[in-house]
Amino acid sequence: MSNILHLHEVSIHSQYRVLIRNYLCHGHSSALSFNDYFEHHQLHFLIFPEHYALTHTVAAMSTTVRRAAPRPARPAARYWKGKAPKGAEEAASDSDEDESPLPEEEGDVPVGGEQDIVDEDEDVDLPVKVESGKAMKAMNVSLKDVNISKDGKVIVAGRDESGRTALEEDESEEDELPHRDKDQDAEFTESSESDSEEEEQPKLLFRPVFVPKRGRVTITEKESITQDSEEVLKQKEIAAEERRKQSHDLVAESIRRELAEKEKEDLIPEIDDADGLDPTAEFEAWRLRELGRIKKEKEDEVRIEEEREEVERRRALPEEQRLKEDMERANKLRAEKPKGQQKFLQKYWHKGAFHQVVIYSSRSGKHDFTEGTESTVDISLLPKVMQVRNFGKRSRTKYTHLVDQDTTAGNGGFGGNASVKAGGKSTDDGGCFLCGGPHLKKGRLSPTMTRKIKVAVVGSGLAGLTAAYLLTQKPSSESESELPTVTEFEVHVFEKAKVLGMDSSSISVPITKDRKSDWRIDVPMRSFQGGYYPQLLALYKHLGVKFRQANFSYSFSLLSSFNTLKAPKMTTTMIYNGQSGRAGVSMPSSLTVANSKSLPTQVTNYTVSYGLFVISTIYLLLNYLRLIMLSIPCLRSARAPEMTFREWIEYAAPIGFIGQILGSEASWKDFSYDVLVPLFSAVCTAPEEDVTEHPAEEFLDYVWLTLFTHHYVVTNGVKDVVKRLSKNVQHVHVGTSISAIRPHSEDPHLVSIHCSINGREEVYSDFRHIVFATQANSAIPLLTSYMKSLSPESSHRPAIEEQIRCLKKFHYRPSIVINHTDDQLIPDNINDRRDLNLVSVASGKVPVDLDDSPHCLPASYTMATHILSPPEEYLSHLPTIYQTTNPIVAPREECILSEARLERAVLTMDAKAVLRGFCLQDAPRWWQCAVQCDSRLGPLQGGGATAAGLGGGPGIWLCGSYAYYGIPLLEGCVVSARNVVEQGILASEGIPIGHGLW
Repeated sequence: MSNILHLHEVSIHSQYRVLIRNYLCHGHSSALSFNDYFEHHQLHFLIFPEHYALTHTVAAMSTTVRRAAPRPARPAARYWKGKAPKGAEEAASDSDEDESPLPEEEGDVPVGGEQDIVDEDEDVDLPVKVESGKAMKAMNVSLKDVNISKDGKVIVAGRDESGRTALEEDESEEDELPHRDKDQDAEFTESSESDSEEEEQPKLLFRPVFVPKRGRVTITEKESITQDSEEVLKQKEIAAEERRKQSHDLVAESIRRELAEKEKEDLIPEIDDADGLDPTAEFEAWRLRELGRIKKEKEDEVRIEEEREEVERRRALPEEQRLKEDMERANKLRAEKPKGQQKFLQKYWHKGAFHQVVIYSSRSGKHDFTEGTESTVDISLLPKVMQVRNFGKRSRTKYTHLVDQDTTAGNGGFGGNASVKAGGKSTDDGGCFLCGGPHLKKGRLSPTMTRKIKVAVVGSGLAGLTAAYLLTQKPSSESESELPTVTEFEVHVFEKAKVLGMDSSSISVPITKDRKSDWRIDVPMRSFQGGYYPQLLALYKHLGVKFRQANFSYSFSLLSSFNTLKAPKMTTTMIYNGQSGRAGVSMPSSLTVANSKSLPTQVTNYTVSYGLFVISTIYLLLNYLRLIMLSIPCLRSARAPEMTFREWIEYAAPIGFIGQILGSEASWKDFSYDVLVPLFSAVCTAPEEDVTEHPAEEFLDYVWLTLFTHHYVVTNGVKDVVKRLSKNVQHVHVGTSISAIRPHSEDPHLVSIHCSINGREEVYSDFRHIVFATQANSAIPLLTSYMKSLSPESSHRPAIEEQIRCLKKFHYRPSIVINHTDDQLIPDNINDRRDLNLVSVASGKVPVDLDDSPHCLPASYTMATHILSPPEEYLSHLPTIYQTTNPIVAPREECILSEARLERAVLTMDAKAVLRGFCLQDAPRWWQCAVQCDSRLGPLQGGGATAAGLGGGPGIWLCGSYAYYGIPLLEGCVVSARNVVEQGILASEGIPIGHGLW
């Protein structure tokens, strides 16, 4: 309340100042005294009794005017932060002296504050200043007992005040001045309005008041309260009625529009055509058009067939003959092209290369620049000195050519002793000006241009490293002299793993106490057999890789029972001592019987057990000989290439009368499903169902080619192979995941590879060729990203789509390789253990309580455990290390050294059919297998590339174990990589292959 009264006090003080100013300026001219003027406005002197003295003061001012003496300004001292200004004490004393009252004269009335009074003659409105300080204290009035009611009445000390407020006075101002004329009222109103505009009213300031949380009303509550009112409900009903009206109008408008459209359709006249007027002529015209279309289709088919035959013929030609035909055709076209005869110095007449664009655009680029042109002056008629370019200019040339000039030195030809050839020319093929040799000066070879081609190899397995190695080899001396330019391949190898892929899963085991020497264990086991891996052996010999014989022996066992609390029980069925059967077989412990104290019983037991072993060995030998006989290429059935292995087993079973009596059919099936299926399951690292659906021809080739051959392993491990293959590769990107492949923005024959390296995006550009040496299922998403980035009109797109379609036919199966020290995964009897111990589950007899550990695969796999041979430095007290591939029983956790999860390609009949798009084989001879024939690239390799060059885009090449005929093994990696480099990349770039590397 005190704040409101204080604001009211300030407001009334302002009104007093305005009235005093108006009286001094205008009021005294109306013959009204100051008291009458104030009574006219009915001011409340009761609230402000100090204003009684103003009447005498104003009256005195109207008669005697005093002007305050001017005071000289004091110089301001410099202000320093945190320090009082110099002379502050003197200024304070001076201010006290200045505030002393002036000597009073007669007629002066003390008002309580200093006033600036102007003379009556001065027609200037100056505000009355009320100074702060001591003089202002006399004007303060205590308003503690003063209140204002809601009706606007003033209550002082609990009693109603008889006077009215300033607002009421302003409203009745015109009624209280009846004796004033209209001009004076208008003049007074204008002056008061101008003064009120000059004197701004103070703004009301409200003190912030804290409202507790429970006393607050949110906006949502206010809106909910207002929504319940009658007015709001009425407005909602009006708005809903308006919306219903708009919806009704909209539906009516749509109905009217539909009716108008129907009326318009009825007005459309029927189409007047000429069909049916002359059926005979129309049929004859149709017949001619149809005959023309059929003729055109036949001609196109004949043309396409001729082109295909020509392409096949040229592909079959040797490189020298193909190059000879190309040169003959080029010379023929060059000879048939008409040549014009240029006039003298005509080649200098054109305006520049920039202006030739007009010629190409106007004449479809077929302008002959050698034909004669029109000239206003025949330069041949000019004097010889003027027959030069830019004659008369300072920059003109001195010679037209050097044929008629002597360019030799005094001792004969550019410092030589011999004379220059006739006409100042060198040899026709270029070379030395003196002797015509392949150099410009003595001892200096002629400069050759280096052409750099960037190639990206995706994947660093054996296929990828072989392709990179072949591309980084320098051409032989014979082919280098034939090339006008030297081609250099810039090879980039991209690998997702932290190390190169062929050695990414291998481990190192310390073998000495000081841990300075390690034993490198390859993962997976890299063994190969001589008859089935001729190209791999040749590559290793060429690289200088050392390998040794390892004639593995095998033991075949069946998992009879399994319990997670006990060791698994295995029953050994056959023991094979290796060396392609030369070492024979051994009797498994399952056929032996316990020793008996009775000699007759003991003799009987031994006789029965050895008799069973001899009979089973005879059956095994007969079945093995039968298998070898059926695998001979010239004795195979013609249906073998189209049969699966399961169909071939049923087809090859002896079903004659004698065979049924001797039990040959049952013995053959037992041999096939208990020996051959587990063996090929271990070779292919695939489950039983994939082995039985595998093409039979590839298994027969493997049996025939590995007969009487040795197994080999690399002496120093695959790490040595990786080191030798990658020694010349300058750009190796490990830990790099390729996210996408995009075509080049300017050159459609180049691509860019987008990679992710430790979360950072990198782009490698300008690749002419991409070699996918990775799995087929890994190449599909990369090729898909590249295909989507191509335009629909691109000629390269159909070939990429066909590549993706064929790659989807190849299937992969998971494979687990565990290095451990648990001997429970091999037979219990030490006499049954061999180098490779194959354990499988009898067909259709999977144990119910089989292990479901994450370290295991389904029971349809064959578990192959390899007893690793340690090096000589390996300490004797250390445990034996085993490598188990595709475990169906998990080793103990404390015995596991490492675990690697891989994927292996599995060949199917569908995959074999689409393989012709990537690899083609010549027809085998009568003594050859299919994998022994020479192979060449299929039509899908390169993305539509041919031997003469690439068409429509970069070279997209696919290599790997799956891209070659036979079982997907290491041999397919080497052969496919070599074909891609020699028959693909080098042939498309026009580089002769030469004699090859091996």
